[in-house]
Formats: sequence, structure tokens, C-alpha cells
Amino acid sequence: MRVQARQVFSFAQAGDLGWQGDWRNQVNHGLDYIARYGLDDHGYLRGQIGADGRPVETPPDLYDQAFYLLALAHSFRVTGAPKYRRLALDLLHNLRRDFSHSLGGFLDTPVNRERLRANPHMHLLEAALAWVEISDAEVWRELATEIAELCQDRLIDRRIGALLEYFNADWSPVDVGSLAYIEPGHQFEWCWLLTRYEGLVGEVDASVYRTLFEIGEQNGVCPQRGVAIDELRRDLTWKQGQARLWPQTERLKAAVALAQMSSGADRSIHLAQAREAVAGLGLYFTGVPKGLWRDKLLQDGSFVDEPVPASSFYHIVHAIAELARSDLDVGRQGAESKASLKLVEPAFR
Repeated sequence: MRVQARQVFSFAQAGDLGWQGDWRNQVNHGLDYIARYGLDDHGYLRGQIGADGRPVETPPDLYDQAFYLLALAHSFRVTGAPKYRRLALDLLHNLRRDFSHSLGGFLDTPVNRERLRANPHMHLLEAALAWVEISDAEVWRELATEIAELCQDRLIDRRIGALLEYFNADWSPVDVGSLAYIEPGHQFEWCWLLTRYEGLVGEVDASVYRTLFEIGEQNGVCPQRGVAIDELRRDLTWKQGQARLWPQTERLKAAVALAQMSSGADRSIHLAQAREAVAGLGLYFTGVPKGLWRDKLLQDGSFVDEPVPASSFYHIVHAIAELARSDLDVGRQGAESKASLKLVEPAFR
């Protein structure tokens, strides 16, 4: 059901970007479907349902709820329907009641208090900022501030400046084992989010998000393929060389954000990095039917031959939207940035 919420977001963004297709009907249809089949008795987005609409009973997950809040925000933005605002406020109230952690932030799920993750908080911050942009309700600013502070105080290892992924129940990092890794894509994504927070809510220590970006660029980008890889070890060496599509979109968003807020030589550097990110992202659209993409680029330069994951659409549309809302021209041949919508236009159809 999380993917359904991501697709709703994507069609809402399509309307915002000026796509002439029937995006409004797709947004309303998606959220009506979620309301009919995808919510439990407490209003939480279910993790999965069967093809017949019957629920698969699992505890509600914070990661899923974040995407439902994001879908509701962008749907409200483009339709103005008050019901989407009411649903979002009710969901936030429930999250505060059932998911709040005594030391700050939120539990992954109310029934598991042993492990905490950064990733759901990242998307919860994304949703909070989307609501800050369109609503004067103070609860969204409070949520965004709480997560931005949690990121700087708990989620980032200040010894190296990198954003970590997994934590124990007391918010101490998981330092050993299979969960002790760093994702370059999330360094970029948190960088972008903290710049968004700074623009919408309040000040952030710029050295924090600039360090996140530098770690992603310097340690997480393969110079031979020109792409951001999936995982690093805690010492910032490569854990594996596979590169999924989504880290490329987050690299692009962060580079665009930093270029927007920079000047002189720094702006030129970030523009070059944004162009490199566009080129890297373009690899995933080469040799496939229009409207589709590849997902996993291996270290030898080949792609995994597999069905296209629909979940990537959210990342693709998001990157293009950020590029379109900027005043930057990072196209390979000097095209206007808004023309990038043509890259995914077949997928909307």
C-alpha cells in the first residue's frame, strides 16, 4: 500500500508540473482506493493487501504512514480538498499517541521497541515539510523541527559526519553486524531535506548537510560508472558496488539544492555535480521502452535483468520536480529544466 501512496504523490506532482493527462482523477482514485481497502481500524495505512482487497494483518509501520502523509499533502496542494487535510491531521494525532518514543522521534511500530530506524524519520520529515509549505498548522513545523533536531543529535555520527541507519532502543547506534552500514543515497537525501528545512522552518548548521553531501560524493560515487552506489561500511569504504536507480535521484536533488543556495565557484561545482547526476540517472533509461527504467546497475557495468519496480517512479518524479522548480539549467544540451518532464511522461500514461 505504500507504493499506492507513492503513485498518488507522483500523479499529484505531474499536475503540479503541468502534465496534461488525467492526473486529478488518478489522485482521487488512488486515495479513494486507499480509504476503501488500505486503512486499518485506527486509520493507519496497511502494509499489504491481497489482490482481492483483503488485508494482510501486520502491525502499522511508521515508514508506510510517512508516505501516506506525503500523498495527502501533495493531493491537498493540487486539489484543495479539505478532506485530505483532515485525514493528515488525524493520522498525525494517532502517530503521536501510538508511536512516540520517550527519548524523541518515533518507534518503527508500536509492537517493536528494540530497533529504531532513520529511514522512516527521513520520509516523515519530508511529509512534514510538504505540509509546512501549504498549511499554517503549527503541528507540522513542530514535527519537522523535532526530526531535524533528532537527525543532528542522534542519527548522525559526529565522528565522521555520516548519517547512520539502525539504532538500539535508547537511540545508540548499531555499531556491528549486518545493520552497521551507511547508504550514500541517504546522505544525499538528508542533505536535501535539511536544506528544505532551512528554507521553510529554521536555521540548520550548514556544515552538517554539506558534510553529508561530501561523504556521498567523495566516498559513495563510482568514478568509472558515474553513479552513486548502494552501501558503505562504517569506515566509509565500499561494502558493495551495486548502484540502484534511487540514489541517483537523491544525488541530483541534493546537488540542485546546494547549487541553488551557492554562488561563485561553489555554485559551479554543484552545477557540475548535478549534471553528472543527470548523466548517471540517464543510464537507467537507456535501452528500455519509453516510460520504463532499469533499477540495479552492477559493478561490471551490466544491469540486473528483472521486472521494473513501480516504487522507483516516486524517486524519478521527485527528482524531476526539484529540477523543474529550480532556476538551474543542467540539461546536457542546454534544454530548459522543465523539459525533463518528458523523461517520465510515457510512464504517467
